[in-house]
Parts: sequence; structure tokens; C-alpha cells
Amino acid sequence: MYKIKWKLLKPEYRMMSKVLLWIPILAMFVDSYGFSQTVNYPQSVENKTILTGTTGSWDEESVHTFSVVEVNKNGYKYFAYYGLDHYNDKEALVKKCGLAMSNDLENWVKYQQNPVINFNCRWPTVVYDGKWFYMFYSEYNKSGDSRIVMRNSQNGMQFGEKTIVVPYSKGEQNQNPFIYFNQADSNYYMFYYNGTERAEINPRWNILIKKSFSLIGLATAKPNTLLSSDKTMAAPSVAFYNGKYFLLVEEFENFNTMEKWVTNAFWSDSIDRGYQRVNNNSVLAKNDACAFQYLINGKLYVFYSHSTNAENNNWNIKMIKLK
Repeated sequence: MYKIKWKLLKPEYRMMSKVLLWIPILAMFVDSYGFSQTVNYPQSVENKTILTGTTGSWDEESVHTFSVVEVNKNGYKYFAYYGLDHYNDKEALVKKCGLAMSNDLENWVKYQQNPVINFNCRWPTVVYDGKWFYMFYSEYNKSGDSRIVMRNSQNGMQFGEKTIVVPYSKGEQNQNPFIYFNQADSNYYMFYYNGTERAEINPRWNILIKKSFSLIGLATAKPNTLLSSDKTMAAPSVAFYNGKYFLLVEEFENFNTMEKWVTNAFWSDSIDRGYQRVNNNSVLAKNDACAFQYLINGKLYVFYSHSTNAENNNWNIKMIKLK
């Protein structure tokens, strides 16, 4: 093997030789940190409306979030817990949770004794471990601050006492919980939105994450920041699909006018760090927000809120099935 005699080379050739020597090292660095990858969120193959509010009822025109669990109870394979919009309404009586049941994820029957939580409950997210149902949701005080609480149930219809998972903090939002069990490390992860959106100066929107071997342990786990923005970013949900973690959030299509909700996606090789925007955002773009994504029987489903009348805050629940 010949050695390069640097002193015999012209200065411009010396520089070129050094650059060539660094190329393999730089290529390894880029590949290791994912900068060379272009990742797309999966394309949808179906998109349909699956739940609407009942005229004249407590959920009229305002069904907004949809958390699905596989249960095989009471003649149904799936339970779904749905919450209402009413975000800017400080009246706790209108924030409630309903239950719907299905055998095919497309046709849903509402529980006749709805609502199952009838006071100060927004964004219900439920996990079923085969014995107990664990519901996480947001509560609001009169100042508009929010916290996250947890309640459990054996039948999925009557829920017990509260455990505070994220407490109130003056001037802050702590809401939009999403619970994910990560098979790679057998931990539960809670993704949620924390922010100071009502601040007159330098408002922030943060996506935080807590980790615990048990659902109850999430109450004492310390949060870490996944994403942070000076513009609206909330409503996280995560799924592992095709070897990647996909994180969905809601944002505005135009941050200056704040007129149209969209759902954007991030991806990472790790559940708790390194999220980057996918190449094909926005993945939902017609006043679509509040997405809950689940891998069910090997297929990826997204249940989300579609605005039917933005001025009147009217919403329904739609579902997409992805490739």
C-alpha cells in the first residue's frame, strides 16, 4: 500500500485528499443519527365517520376524542371512551366521558347509561390490562389550569377514586394524556401536552413523556421533554409501525391565522428521544385533530376528530386504516 507524500502534493490536492479521507467518517455519522433517512407516515386506505353526537343529548355535535381498548366483554370485542370538545368552556358540568362498543371498529353502539364520567372529564384515555381498566383524563380549575388524574374500574363502566398523575401548576396546561405500552422494554409511557398557552409573553407548547413499569407508577415518574415549540402543538399519540415510532400531534396549518387544524407526524428509532418530522406532512389536513393511533391485529388505525363546523365548534369522530 502506497503512502501519500503530502509535501509533494500541490496545496489544492492536499486539501482534496483530506476531504476524501473524511467522507466515510461523515457518512457513518449521518447514518447513525438518521439524517440521511427520509421517512413517510403510512398512507391511508380507508377513511370513514364512525361516531357522531346524538341530537338533543349531552354529546350533541361535540364528540372529540376516541380511546380504543380490546376487551372481549359484554358481547363486544372493543370498548372506546370518547370525550367532548368544550375546551374553552370553564363549566365543568359539560366535560364528560362516554362509552361506545364495537366488534369491528367501524360500527359503534353507545352505552345506554352514558356518560360514565359526568363531571370535569376531558380527553379520557383508557388502558385495559386484562383485569382492570385505567382511565387517565384532564381536569380543569376555574382559572383554566389543567391537571391529569387516573381512575380505575373492573367493568369499564363504573370508575373509582382519583389518583393525581400530573398536578395543577399555576398558569399551565397539563392535559391530552396518551398511554402506550412499549413491548421493547415492558414500560408504560404517558405522552401529554404541557404548556403556557395563555401567557401574554413567550407562550410555550411542550410534549412531555413519563415512563414507568406500572401504570400507577406514572404518578411519581419524572417527566422529560420530547418536543417544544413557541406555536400551538398538542394532543400527542404514538405507535410503533414498520420498525419506527410515529408520534402524531395537532398543529395549525397557518400559525398566523390559526384557522385550520392539521395533524402532523414525527418519527424516531427510539420511543423517548430523537423525533423528527416525517416527509409527507400533514397526514390529516381538513380541520382534523386530536388523533389517537393504535396497532390492532397488525394494522395501524387512527381515530381522530373532524370539524364539521369550525365556527360553532362542531365535531365528529372519523377513522382511517393505514397501509
